[in-house]
Amino acid sequence: ELIQLSPVLKNLSVANNKIDGEAAQQLATAVLSSASLEVFSEIPIKKLRADALTKLDLRGVGVSGALVLSDLLKFSSALKRCNLLKNGLDVESATMLAKIGTEKGIMLSGMTRNQTMANFRNQGLQLSLQPADGILIGSDLQFMAVMTELELSGNEIGDEGAKAIAEALKVNAVLTTLTLGSNNIGVEGAKAIAEALKVNAVLTTLHLDKNNIGDNGAKAIAEALKVNAVVTTLTLGSNNIWDEGAIAIAEALKVNAVLTKLDLEHNSNMGVAGKKAVRDAVKDRSGFVLQLRALL
Repeated sequence: ELIQLSPVLKNLSVANNKIDGEAAQQLATAVLSSASLEVFSEIPIKKLRADALTKLDLRGVGVSGALVLSDLLKFSSALKRCNLLKNGLDVESATMLAKIGTEKGIMLSGMTRNQTMANFRNQGLQLSLQPADGILIGSDLQFMAVMTELELSGNEIGDEGAKAIAEALKVNAVLTTLTLGSNNIGVEGAKAIAEALKVNAVLTTLHLDKNNIGDNGAKAIAEALKVNAVVTTLTLGSNNIWDEGAIAIAEALKVNAVLTKLDLEHNSNMGVAGKKAVRDAVKDRSGFVLQLRALL
């Protein structure tokens, strides 16, 4: 059944806004069709339609709110900065908003274009950044002309968030330090980052520790190291890397002469063969810092 709203309703808020799927689409359609509604789940519909806002900070809009917002942003020219993080978006709705943000030049993560550093570290269990938030941050990175450091450790951006960050790295020409530790990033996220490292010419420090990239992720990173000429510090500790992944990295180190610090600590399944391969690859490199300590 189609959702119909009262013709005199001005303010509507959906508790916890956890509606998704077809129900979210129907609700968004009803909201956008309403002539009287001024505010929906904190979204100032009337002001957005009047193009009367330059910035917007929202919480709890959910998927239905994202659908409403994406439609309104298409016609906005004044709005240049939004903070849509921690809004319970899904990957699909965040991707949709990111596309519009790119087309309209609208920041979506609350960051500003003149920031030199952004710290989203350890947002807390209930408020940690999710894959959708990673997508919004990735979208904004393309507009950052002076930011050299991005700290995202201790969140839950996962593979989808990592993929969005990786896409941004392909075009970002200023970011030199990226910290993605403890983010539930797996093989697919690691592969995406590896592809970005093949073309990125400025990132010098990458922290990817305490994820779950495994041997396949390590192999992808190793292939990137064979062509990357700028990364000097790489942290891959606590990533479930076994001998196979370590040997692949060792082979890359025979080609890569730029890396000066490599952390492979706490990969408890890495055996003697893997550790020996890495040690042998850098034994003649003066000043190279190699960390291989295992968990006690």
